[in-house]
Amino acid sequence: MAEVQVATVRNTVMLSLFTDFKDFSIFTPAALHEEAVDAMLDQVVAWSEALKPLRTPAGV
Repeated sequence: MAEVQVATVRNTVMLSLFTDFKDFSIFTPAALHEEAVDAMLDQVVAWSEALKPLRTPAGV
């Protein structure tokens, strides 16, 4: 992905349709995912802050 200049988030959360969704439609994640979600969101926030100047129109 770096070859096409895409900022990637390395941490992922592995969710299961069988254990993290009630009736395959209502999101009910297990508590064990909390640490992984926190790490992933920390990376997303870091990338969003790093790329913020690119989203701001020039001269604003």
